[in-house]
Amino acid sequence: MQQTVKKEISHPSSLQANHLLQNLHSFEGQLADIITAWAGSMWFVYLHVLWYGFWITANFGLYDPFIKSFDPFPFGLLTMIVSLEAIFLATFIMISQNRHALVETFREFEEEQEQKEEEIQQEELEKDVVDIQKDLDDIKQAITFIQQKVSNVEKNKINLS
Repeated sequence: MQQTVKKEISHPSSLQANHLLQNLHSFEGQLADIITAWAGSMWFVYLHVLWYGFWITANFGLYDPFIKSFDPFPFGLLTMIVSLEAIFLATFIMISQNRHALVETFREFEEEQEQKEEEIQQEELEKDVVDIQKDLDDIKQAITFIQQKVSNVEKNKINLS
C-alpha cells in the first residue's frame, strides 16, 4: 500500500507534469539557480573578501579623512547585513534544490512514459509476430495442400499412362 502511494507521489499524471514544467521554467526558479550558481563560485568568495576587507579597514579608520568610520567595532551593521545575506542565500539554495528535485521528478515521469510507450510498441510487435507466424502457418498448410494435390495429379497421370 505504501509503495503505491509513493509511486503516485513520485510519478505525476500528465496534468501534474504540465504543472511541473511550469514550475521548472518559472522566473523565480531560474533566478534562484542563477544566484545559487553565483554564490557557489570563487568570484563570490573573492568579492566578499574584498568587501569585508574594505568594510573592516574603513571602519578602523584606514581611509580617513576620505571615508569616515560608519560602522565602528564590533561592526553591528556588517553583522546584520551578513546575517540577512545568509538567510537569503539559504533560501535561494533551498529553492534551487526544490527546483532540481522537480527536474528529477519530471525526468522520472518522462522515463516512465517512455517505458510505457516502449511496452505498448513491444506488445504491438509481439502481436504482429504472432500474426505473421499464423500467416506463415497458413502458407505452410496451403503449400502442403498444393503439394498433396500435385502428388495426386502426378499419381493419376502415372496411373493413366
